Amino acid sequence: TGPRPRLALDVRIEAARLTFTGASIGYRLYLRNDGDARAEDIMIHALLANADAGQQDTLDRFFAGQDGSVLHSVVAIAPGDTTSLTGELRLSHDAIVPVALGDRALLIPLIAFDVHYRWDAAQDGRSGGAWIVGQEQDPPAPRLAPLRIDQGPRQFRRPGSRATGITIDA
Repeated sequence: TGPRPRLALDVRIEAARLTFTGASIGYRLYLRNDGDARAEDIMIHALLANADAGQQDTLDRFFAGQDGSVLHSVVAIAPGDTTSLTGELRLSHDAIVPVALGDRALLIPLIAFDVHYRWDAAQDGRSGGAWIVGQEQDPPAPRLAPLRIDQGPRQFRRPGSRATGITIDA
C-alpha cells in the first residue's frame, strides 16, 4: 500500500464519419490522475468495434490484450493533473455489422480504452472503460441515436458518447 496513482478516463467524440472504406471516429481522451502519486510509462490501447450481441466477448478479448492496438503513450501525469490526447479509430467496411431497423441499416460503434501505467518503478496499475458512440439528439436525451449507414458516405453532425458502465481500475 502507500501512495499510488489512479487514472480516471473520459472521452469526448469529436467526429464520426462514414466513408466508402468504413467508419472513423475522432476522439479526445482525457486522463486525470486522482491518486496521490505520479503515474509513469503510460500506454494506451484502443479499440473500435460494433455494439451488438457479441460485444461482451469483443470487450473481454480486448481487455485480455488479444485485440486493439497501442495508440498513445504518455511519459507521466502528476497527482491532480489532467492530460488529453486526440486520435481517430477506424472500422473497416468489412468489419461493420449493420443493425437492421425496418428499411434502415444502422451502426452502433463501441469505443474502448485500456490504460496501463507504473509508479515507484515496480508497481503496475490499469484503468479502462468502454463507451457507445452515436448522434446526440435534439433536444438532448439519455440515449444516442445510432449512425445510419444506408445513406452512403457522410459526416455526422452531432457525434457523442455514453459510458457503458464497463470500467477497469486495478
